[in-house]
Amino acid sequence: MKKNGSIKILLCALICLASVFLLPEWARAQEDGWIEGFTVSIGRKGFCPGKNNYLRIKSYVNPTGAASEIRLRIYNAKGKCVFETVDAGMRGGFFDYKWNGKPSARNEAGVSSGRFVKNGRYRVEVAVLSKETGGLLAEKSRECKVSSRAPSGRRGLADAVTPPILTGDAQVDYMAEQICKAAKIKSSMRADEKVRRIYHWMTVNQKHAHYGEGGTFRTYFNLSSSGKKIRSYRKSTDLLCRNGGLIYNHDANLIRRSWCMERRVGECTDNAAIFKILCNHVGVEAGICSGFYLNRNGTKPPHSWNYAIVEGSVYYYDVDVEIQNYGKGQGDYYWYRKSKAEADRTHQFVNID
Repeated sequence: MKKNGSIKILLCALICLASVFLLPEWARAQEDGWIEGFTVSIGRKGFCPGKNNYLRIKSYVNPTGAASEIRLRIYNAKGKCVFETVDAGMRGGFFDYKWNGKPSARNEAGVSSGRFVKNGRYRVEVAVLSKETGGLLAEKSRECKVSSRAPSGRRGLADAVTPPILTGDAQVDYMAEQICKAAKIKSSMRADEKVRRIYHWMTVNQKHAHYGEGGTFRTYFNLSSSGKKIRSYRKSTDLLCRNGGLIYNHDANLIRRSWCMERRVGECTDNAAIFKILCNHVGVEAGICSGFYLNRNGTKPPHSWNYAIVEGSVYYYDVDVEIQNYGKGQGDYYWYRKSKAEADRTHQFVNID
């Protein structure tokens, strides 16, 4: 009996050990709570350092791990570090950094920090270090090309391929994918056309409603019967996330709009959040502005609207006001793609996320 018991204990130990090493890296990384996703936005011809241009580096560190710090390093072709920055207060979450192409002071490669790095192949590395011991917990890296032949300045920002940012909630991301398909958005489209189609789809299909006051609303997505499709879609996005094709932000403020997306209803805060979800879903950087709407009668109700970065420039969009006035003679695209000066005429900015 003792012999059999020892064999069972040994077998259990071997099975546990095998499960750790046989699990894919993705599964182990999530369980340990370290780096979940890592993307680098770069143009087709590479990255050209200079004024008004930068390399966008994003990563998500799963917050279930212990206190840690995140370190960003960029190495040249010889393996020498030319740039380093450390976020010592990182406990997990979304890491977003813009590198303009200049080396750090006293860098390992001995390159002057007053000049931009030279042309060549570089490796961008994100690492998570234990704040207690300083030991390496996890790391991921991506290759990139620095080239003076690549577009510079705002043209460089416009040329850079921005990976999609999904919420990480399978149901929300699945609904966003179906909406973008309904809006006939293709990956080959320019950012402005993607935003235009999202804006038009929301104007026509989304409704402004104070649903907190009660009422019955039609459900457009039957999520309970779409479990298989949702799981299949999540499997494909997980694969893209592993390969640097997209990233999850796990933004609770966006994820909680699931109810509104199902029913195509919402107030200004909901519609602004959905607009951001859809833009980010197709690789367009967008965010939410909050403050007050300046009515002609002098009243200033609290309000939320959006900004989106298109072709390297920031524009403002108020899809909720468009939804409320659609069909009342105002016309479609009335609040579409406004400059800051134009937006200031009717919007008082208080916060921009």
